[in-house]
Amino acid sequence: MKKWMKLSCVAMLLGFTHIVYADDQPNSALRYFQVKAATTQLPEAYIAYKNKEYEKALNIYKHFADQGNPIAQFMLGFFSQNGLGESVDNLLAVAWYMKANAQGLPDAQYALGLMYYYGIGVSQGVTQALELFTQAAKRDNPEAQYMLGYMSANGFGTAKDPSIALDYYTKAATQGIVQAQYNLGLMYYLGQGVTRDYARAYNWFNLAAQQGFAKAQFMLGVIYSSGKGAGTDKNQAFYWFTQAAEKGLDVAQYNVGIAYYNGFGTPPNLAAAVSSISKSASQGYPRAQYFMGYLTYNGIGVVKNIPASIEWYTKAAEFNLPDAQFALGYLYHNGLGVPKDDRQALSWYLLAAKQSLRNAEYMVGLFYQKGMGVPSDAQQAAYWYLKASEHGMDNAQLLLGIMYAQGQGIPRDIKLAYTWLNLASTSNNTQVRDAAAKLRDDLAKSMTPADIDAAKQLSKNYYSKYASDDL
Repeated sequence: MKKWMKLSCVAMLLGFTHIVYADDQPNSALRYFQVKAATTQLPEAYIAYKNKEYEKALNIYKHFADQGNPIAQFMLGFFSQNGLGESVDNLLAVAWYMKANAQGLPDAQYALGLMYYYGIGVSQGVTQALELFTQAAKRDNPEAQYMLGYMSANGFGTAKDPSIALDYYTKAATQGIVQAQYNLGLMYYLGQGVTRDYARAYNWFNLAAQQGFAKAQFMLGVIYSSGKGAGTDKNQAFYWFTQAAEKGLDVAQYNVGIAYYNGFGTPPNLAAAVSSISKSASQGYPRAQYFMGYLTYNGIGVVKNIPASIEWYTKAAEFNLPDAQFALGYLYHNGLGVPKDDRQALSWYLLAAKQSLRNAEYMVGLFYQKGMGVPSDAQQAAYWYLKASEHGMDNAQLLLGIMYAQGQGIPRDIKLAYTWLNLASTSNNTQVRDAAAKLRDDLAKSMTPADIDAAKQLSKNYYSKYASDDL
């Protein structure tokens, strides 16, 4: 979200001939000549501003601001706020904005609203900001409309209301506010406050992307790579990811790197992949940091460097990325590049498991079952095996079946034991599949035909929900 106002509306206002002034000059003849002078000289001041001739612009604006011209007052506020031709003075900026606001100038209402929103030159007041944005939006100020959409979407100073946000974003987006176009696209893409509509999302993202908005360009890459909202096109996906990456968007840099790594929409290029992923990681994008850890650990495209790998994994793990937390758990459990430490390994595995990473759930279960880094606890082991099993982890399904069969950490239940073993027997892992099938068949010898039929029926239900998708 932008923090400072734009001047897009000011150039339009300079063309207006019917400007409302404060009624402080009763002499109508004098007022006529003042209006005529402002009409001819304010554009000259604006040109001076665009040419960075700030002193010249200031002199003209000050002359007309003292006569009550709201555009000149607004511009003096803008100059004071941004330190153009004079030192930054937010208090003076607020004073000039207030003068222009008193005459109903929408740009001034928007600018003053931002000052209140951020607490610049005035005490922070979201309520005052909301009121000023509302006044400006009623006079069709697109940036104020965007801010009202943003505040409604997030519940800042007003009740959270996606439908109101959608309305204001639409008004601002149709007037070319690129951030509104992007946010509107995101609402349609995610189905937030509106029926999900990938085609409309694409249209809004495309408008913003054509204006060079990096996040919208990234989303076009997502759309072209997924085929949601437009036909799948790997080349177009790569093009838009690259456009966003060149503007420094970290997630786009990561995707460009992965595209080069996998040859997605572009010929494989390991050097280019490492370069782009490294840029993303250096900006703090966790998934890029994790992948740099993977590359440096394995010496792929870079010199193998386990200490550097641990640093990258740790950075990503501290951002709560479960894959990185699992990787650190693995390193500490096996003593690779760090002293073997099962307590430390378990702590990392547990963080990842709490984010539903099934490999981590399985490992936590294994640690509790075998008493590695923690006292043995069959009940906790069964709990985590169940979590991992429900996420399709075949190893966990095998061990959970055994625990049900033996009544370890969980009440003995032959039918559930058969069910989980039968599910594990569909695994693509030959070792797991064969072990589960043998245990299931041995278990069936002590079951009635009715129990077996019931367990098989339950297995069908479980298969549709919990079957492993490992290749």
